[in-house]
Amino acid sequence: MKFVIETPDFRPSPSLKEFIKSKISKLEKLYPGINSIEITLEKESRKSKEIIKCSINIRIPGRDEYVKASAVIFEDAILKAVENAQRRLRIRKTQLLATRKKRVKEKGK
Repeated sequence: MKFVIETPDFRPSPSLKEFIKSKISKLEKLYPGINSIEITLEKESRKSKEIIKCSINIRIPGRDEYVKASAVIFEDAILKAVENAQRRLRIRKTQLLATRKKRVKEKGK
């Protein structure tokens, strides 16, 4: 699986990159058919505080999954986005399994 980390507004530290890779690697265990994952981190200033936006684009055969999350610090934004991605991949996996079971039943008739 290929990782692409994009940070248009700043340079990520090696520890942040390692944190991202450790959290994203959980997605591959959940859904083995992932081709690549693109992570984008952006800083956005709102009034007096800075918001971090994290978006994850998961390239899978068929339809890609796209997830967004935001928080005040990088780690929280990444964790929220990964949790959302895990939820989406679980839903996708159960839908695929249900479709396969349905096809097997139809072939058996």
